[in-house]
Amino acid sequence: MKFKAICGLILISTLLPSLVNAQQNNSPVLTGPYFGQKQPGTKPEIFAPGIVSHPGFTEYSGTFSPDGKEYYFYRFSDTMTATIYFSRMTADGWTNPEPVDFSSGYAAYEPHITFDNKSLYFAWNRGNSGLPGIWVATRDSLSWSEPEYAGEGMFVSSDSMGNIYLTDMSSRSVNGKTYLARVTLSKDLFSTYQRLNIDAHSGSQAHPCIAPDGSYLIFDVESGSHLYICFRNHDGTWAPAIDLTNHGIDPKAGGATISPDGKYLFFCWNEDIWWVSTDVIDSLRPED
Repeated sequence: MKFKAICGLILISTLLPSLVNAQQNNSPVLTGPYFGQKQPGTKPEIFAPGIVSHPGFTEYSGTFSPDGKEYYFYRFSDTMTATIYFSRMTADGWTNPEPVDFSSGYAAYEPHITFDNKSLYFAWNRGNSGLPGIWVATRDSLSWSEPEYAGEGMFVSSDSMGNIYLTDMSSRSVNGKTYLARVTLSKDLFSTYQRLNIDAHSGSQAHPCIAPDGSYLIFDVESGSHLYICFRNHDGTWAPAIDLTNHGIDPKAGGATISPDGKYLFFCWNEDIWWVSTDVIDSLRPED
């Protein structure tokens, strides 16, 4: 009886991605930017319900290519390991999101495409430690290369100048905290880490999201929830962080990303990806 139950669980876990794709094959053709979705105002809306944000799964951490024609995100459930999904805009509309092949075989999380459209960073549970590290795949025409280990960390974000930010996890085993850091690169691999001096919340800071122009940074502080934003001063330092839960963002929201055009803030809340106009952010900018 126990053997049958295990076999049943394996079968369900194997079939779930196919079932999701089968449901999406019955969806209407989606054309235009952002899967043809009605673009939100200052009230957050679920992003692409039934297509990206799908009932029965948790979706997190989506990234658009800088031209807006590709979208990557990851999805998981109680019976399906974390898997990166991908959709592309074609002449016939957006393709149904399907698992990527470059990270198959291991749990994969938090994809991010750089602004030059040449590198895709993501967290991957590949290796003997069983803990995710950051890996990078480089673009070759319309495909991605075999991923290469880039370094320690979690949740990569980058601006249009090529600056890379991530969660520095090196102190987690010492004081239980994580920090935000900017890294320097050597051929797409992490060379040095510089922790950011940001005045906000005494606990861990994680999941940095840098604005396309580098003018502000969004992050969360409570294991993937409770978003803050801080603006960059003229001298390169960071102003005191502002609690976004006081400005219409739910305290349980986390994992923020910004669209490459800077118009929309995306975040994970209630197991779905949501989006809202960055007018919310612009209203908080310092006058100077």
